[in-house]
Amino acid sequence: MIQLKPKYFKISAGLIWEVVSIGIPTAVIQICLAAAASLTNIAAKTLPDSDLIIAAYGVVQRLVLIGCYVIMGFMQGYQPVASYAFGAKNRERFRQSARFALQGSLVLTVAVAIFYIVLAKPLILLFNRNPLVVDYGKWLLISQVALYPAFGLCYMMTITFQTIGSPRMGLFLSLIRQCLFYVPFILILPGMLGVKGIYFSQPAADILTIIVCVLLFNTMKRSISKNMGNDM
Repeated sequence: MIQLKPKYFKISAGLIWEVVSIGIPTAVIQICLAAAASLTNIAAKTLPDSDLIIAAYGVVQRLVLIGCYVIMGFMQGYQPVASYAFGAKNRERFRQSARFALQGSLVLTVAVAIFYIVLAKPLILLFNRNPLVVDYGKWLLISQVALYPAFGLCYMMTITFQTIGSPRMGLFLSLIRQCLFYVPFILILPGMLGVKGIYFSQPAADILTIIVCVLLFNTMKRSISKNMGNDM
């Protein structure tokens, strides 16, 4: 029988940081999503039909968050499997889990994007019957998910960097989409292009996110190879 004795429990700053650092990137993503929504509402206030645009954006945010939570849930299932394989130095298991997570995240985000784009108008109509709100909402929803796989790719890489002991890189990736890239676009484009500036802000941020993720993908593979002695 195993006996637990308090004298054997030791708390260290390093251990606390290891535990906390695992959850920081996910928390940062949530904060960035909330901040991006607030800034979008602020940007919309300066435009004609601001009340209608804000009403439409509120509906769109609810729909988009559902898609985000689906991906986040999928990735939360991937993380413990990958972490166990990485800790056990099981190269094949880690490689399989990482590939499955990458493929699964891309398939899910593409499926969500297609679903929202095809059914954009009917979905907005479920929440609001005002024709102008429906029109704004339709285009806002389409623009938000047009390059939605960027979110899946970025989040998968964020979780993987956390798993292999690179929380700083994971934190960086958790910031880029909705903070480092989206914020400048949403602050600048609506003043130049009106409501189209809001439409273009998320796709523009997603394009840059994809570029950065592609550039960092080999870095991630090298880190895995260094720690596990084999390529992904």
